[in-house]
Amino acid sequence: MVRMSTLSAVLLTLSLVACGKKEPAPASAANVPTEAKPEDKKPDEAKPEDKKPDETKPEEKKAEPAPEAKTDGAAPVGDSGFPATVKDEPTALVTATPGTVVKAPVADSPEWLIQQVLVAAMEPDEAKGWALFESLLHPDEKIGTALTTRRSMNFAASRRKVKLFLFEDPNTPVYKVSRVVEESPKSVRIYVFNNSEGGMPTPCEVRMDDASKKWKIGICSL
Repeated sequence: MVRMSTLSAVLLTLSLVACGKKEPAPASAANVPTEAKPEDKKPDEAKPEDKKPDETKPEEKKAEPAPEAKTDGAAPVGDSGFPATVKDEPTALVTATPGTVVKAPVADSPEWLIQQVLVAAMEPDEAKGWALFESLLHPDEKIGTALTTRRSMNFAASRRKVKLFLFEDPNTPVYKVSRVVEESPKSVRIYVFNNSEGGMPTPCEVRMDDASKKWKIGICSL
């Protein structure tokens, strides 16, 4: 039985060979799948952890406002030691303000006294003019040789340059106020407009006389 089976197998094999059984044709190149080239592959989407965070621009530094100037509230101190205050409006001491043209001031007021200084300097008779000027002076200005020096030097200079302070008419004692500085409740300095080219306003001090309770002329450069 074994031999018959073996023989049958051999015969079957020979039959197949005799029939010219063809080997299966090799697969065509078209049918062979090709591997994708590296450049054909789509790049992998970047992973969240691989993404670089967006660079944020630094915030622009806002300019800080300039600090306000600090003041201690102290007023400038005048020659008398009291706080000096520049006045731009009428006060109890002086009604004139910068720019006021003084024509007919109230009698015995600081503005009136300065006008009288101009009247004395305009007087053709030197002796009469000096007598008027002397009556306007504060008692402190009449001590020692001050009065003699005042007449020979200061009053003589006032007579020569008086027209520099006359504002409208060189023949009338009208003047213009450039500045008013109150140095104390009993002292005020009035600056008179100077007509000369480049001339600076000229100061004249008026002080209260405690004895007579009237305003009198102190140091005056008119």
